[in-house]
Amino acid sequence: MNMLNLSKEESINLLNLRKEHINKLNLSKPQMNQKARVAIAVDYSGSMRKFYKDGTVQAILEKILPIALEFDDNGTLDVWLFDDSYRRMPGMNIDNYYDYVQKEILDKGYHMGGTNYSPVINDIKKFYIDEEPELVPNYILFVTDGDNFDKRATTESIKEFSEFPIFWQFVGIGKSEFTYLEKLDDLKDRYVDNADFFSVSNVKDFYEKESIYEYLLNEYPNWLEYPEVKDMLTNGFKKSSEQKSSEKKRFFGLF
Repeated sequence: MNMLNLSKEESINLLNLRKEHINKLNLSKPQMNQKARVAIAVDYSGSMRKFYKDGTVQAILEKILPIALEFDDNGTLDVWLFDDSYRRMPGMNIDNYYDYVQKEILDKGYHMGGTNYSPVINDIKKFYIDEEPELVPNYILFVTDGDNFDKRATTESIKEFSEFPIFWQFVGIGKSEFTYLEKLDDLKDRYVDNADFFSVSNVKDFYEKESIYEYLLNEYPNWLEYPEVKDMLTNGFKKSSEQKSSEKKRFFGLF
């Protein structure tokens, strides 16, 4: 089966099979048997152009959607694109997933830039922690094909955001070495280990092999078991600096 050119019927059948696979995986890891918000941030830099045009990114999104359908109450995969900056996209769900990349991205003609990680990481935190806070875990899949220009800013964000219930699953696709992401996976001075990384040199393996779900959901269940994370999800988490600044401005009547 060519997964880059599925009919809608074939796509729906495959989606249902994947949901069953994730359900079985959940049963084997009972700590995952709780609701979570699920998002994906996809590299939209110039080097990714071929992956958008040949259907690879669409196939990757369809691979991740069943996780959102299983974990998220509203059955929606939140989507961000990133290059030098970031773009919040419409959520992907069972009603709009087919041809999502063509309709929501390619037909819009968005400019492709360089590669920075921290702007989109900061905006994801802003959305889930500052704008729409909930006492639920947030599982973020971060897909890129290469290195970034803002390593120091990214490192500081991942350290700071370890105090919030956000788990970052970084995935490198293609033949880059991903040295920085490997270091990020073992980053010191965090409140809790909040990130994992693996790479897939043959991009087809990401969307064709069902075993990829074991990698995608390998460290996330362990993160859920950390006492610090359980405390965040039970008693709440610290206010972010952005929330504190907003409250201070309101107190002094600045807006």
